[in-house]
Amino acid sequence: MNKSIACIFPETLPDERLLFPLVQVFGQVVHLQAIENEPPEQGAETAFSEQCRRQGRLQRFTPVPLGGQRDRFIALIQDMRRRGEAYTSQLGMLTLAGINRHDHRESHHSILSNLLHHGDLKEQQETELLLWQSRLIVKLGEFYDMEQAELRSALDAITSRQDTLLAELCEEEEGNPFVLPGANWDTSQDTDGVLRHRLKAWTRLCFHGGNSAPGLLVTHHQTAMDLLQEVYEKLFHSSPRLLISLEIPVIACGQHDADVEEPLIRQCPSLDKAIARLAATGCGLQLEEDMEDLFRTGLSEWSRCTSRFFSSGRDERRFLDLVLFPGISAQRLFAESFTGSMLSGNQRQEEATKDCVVGLLRMG
Repeated sequence: MNKSIACIFPETLPDERLLFPLVQVFGQVVHLQAIENEPPEQGAETAFSEQCRRQGRLQRFTPVPLGGQRDRFIALIQDMRRRGEAYTSQLGMLTLAGINRHDHRESHHSILSNLLHHGDLKEQQETELLLWQSRLIVKLGEFYDMEQAELRSALDAITSRQDTLLAELCEEEEGNPFVLPGANWDTSQDTDGVLRHRLKAWTRLCFHGGNSAPGLLVTHHQTAMDLLQEVYEKLFHSSPRLLISLEIPVIACGQHDADVEEPLIRQCPSLDKAIARLAATGCGLQLEEDMEDLFRTGLSEWSRCTSRFFSSGRDERRFLDLVLFPGISAQRLFAESFTGSMLSGNQRQEEATKDCVVGLLRMG
C-alpha cells in the first residue's frame, strides 16, 4: 500500500484540481489547518474530496494548536464571516503597505491592527502575536479561495451557455466563413503580494518550534518555486536539481470514483518506492545512492501505465516536478525564502547534512 504523503502549501482548503492528480502519485494528501478540530468550511469540499477524506486519503494537520485561545479565535473568525468583504479585502490591501518585502521587517502589530481595526486583543509576546497574525492570514486566504471558486463556477456556467449559443449560431449560419471567438476568462486573481503573505503565514505556522511538515511539500505556484530557487542559489551559488517530472493525466470527473481506488502509482513499484522514501523522511532527508536508479526505472513504469490516457493528444494533464535542494532543510529554505528570517549558526550546522525536495504541480 502506498503510504507516501504530499503536503500542499500555502493553500489550506482542498482543491479538486490539485487533489485528483496528487492522489494518483501519493497515498495521502494533507493540508495545514489553522484551528485544531475545525469542521470543514461549508461548501468548500466537493463530493470527491469528501470521499478522499472518508478513505483517509485527505487529512489535516495543526502544527500550533490554539489551546485555550481556540474559542476566542473562533469568535473572531465568526465575526469575520459576518462582515464579509470588509475583512476579506484586507488580504489584498496588505500588499499596498509593502510589508511583503524581504528587506523590510514589518511592525509586530501592523498586520494585526489592520485586520482587527484596533480591537481589544491584549498585548502578548512577540511570537504569539506573529502566530496569531499568521492564523488570520491563513483564514483570510481561505475566504479568498472560496470567493475565487464561486467566481470560477459562475464563469464556467457563462462560458458553457455561450458555447451552446455559438454552436447554435454556427448551425444556423452554415455558409458563414467567420468563426466567433469563445470567451477567455482569467480567474487567477492571486497577486504575488497576496501569495507572499500566505507563504509567510503558512511557513511560520508549519515550522514553528522546530516542527516539520508531514511528507513532501508540493505547491502549484510557480512564483513560490521561483522564490525558493532564487534564495537557494544566493545561499549556495548553485542551482537545485530536477529529480523527475511526471506527466499526470486528468481523468474526467465522472471517472473519479472508479480510479481513486486504484491510483496510477500502484502500477509503478519502483517509482512508488522512491517517492515513499522521499515523503517518509519529511522535510529533511539524506538522498540514498540508489534513488536515481529507482527514479529512472520508475519513470519508464509511469510512461507505460499512463500512455493510454494520452492517445488522443487532447487530454488535459498536469506535470509534477520534484526538485532537489541539496544541503538545506525545508525549515531553513522556507524561513529564508518566505519570512526573511535566518536560523541560528548552530541550527544551520545541524541542518547542513539534510536535503530538501519540493514538488511543483504545473497546470499544463
